[in-house]
Formats: sequence, structure tokens, C-alpha cells
Amino acid sequence: MNALHRMERFLDRHMIPFDVVAHPHSQSSVETARAAGVPSNRLVKGVLLDGIGCQLVAMIPADQEVHLGKLGLDHGMEFSLADEASVSRLFSECEPGVVPGLPNAWGVEMVWDDDLMAQPDVYLEGGDHERLLHIETRYLRDIFGDAPHCHFSQPRMQHVA
Repeated sequence: MNALHRMERFLDRHMIPFDVVAHPHSQSSVETARAAGVPSNRLVKGVLLDGIGCQLVAMIPADQEVHLGKLGLDHGMEFSLADEASVSRLFSECEPGVVPGLPNAWGVEMVWDDDLMAQPDVYLEGGDHERLLHIETRYLRDIFGDAPHCHFSQPRMQHVA
């Protein structure tokens, strides 16, 4: 089963309406938003984190980044960014470098940022570099289940070359 099919089945089981949105191939979340013609604050990006004896995916708006210190304080644990090899191992059905928009469909622990609720609808990574799942925000609590949530994202830092 490929990643998109797994997520479609997950949404169907939870009776969540969704659309699949195709877009030109992209390599980053900001590029994906641009290619799909959606605002980057409506694209949900998953970031795989390593904690002590655990891994979890932090779900945040694509125009933000994880504030590791804040998330660590809220959860009483230190986190660091996982490497690409860990992402590929955990989500082998996805194309390299993609954290799927529904990590819980793989049974992976997650935490989501409260900023995601500010939008009327959101777009989730479909498991490849060319498709998104579009859902109304009101269904996020249903699909993310009892995963913890709080505010732990911050504006992306501008990297100077």
C-alpha cells in the first residue's frame, strides 16, 4: 500500500471528507505551497523529532518552525531534529524526505501546534512530492485524535547565505 492510499483509508474510516490536490514536483514545504497555489500557513508540515527513548512528529504550519525549547518545556523532555534516514525508515511507504500529513495512520506519536486551528482549511502532505490532502480544519481534532497540542511553533528564521 502506498502512503496516500493509507491516509485515504484512514480518513475514510474516520468519515472525514477530503480532496486530493495534485501539484508540480517540489522539494520543500514552502516550494510545495507555492506549487500548489496555497498559502504556506495552510500547509501542515510534519517534523520528525528525537526525544529520549522516543520519536514523535510535530505538526506545524509550513511557514513556521518548531521551537524545540518550548516544546521540550511543555513535554518535560529535550527534543532534537531527526535525520533523513530516520524519516525514511519510519515512513518507508513515503518518498524520501516526506513526513506524511497523518503520522498517526502509521501509529507514530505526534503533537500538533494550536496555530493550525486558525485556518478554515488545511493541506496535509500526501506522502510524495506531488500531492496534498485538503481537509476542513474543523476535522483536525477528529483525525489527530487525543494527540497533545499546544503552541510551540515560531516564524521561520531567515537564513543568510
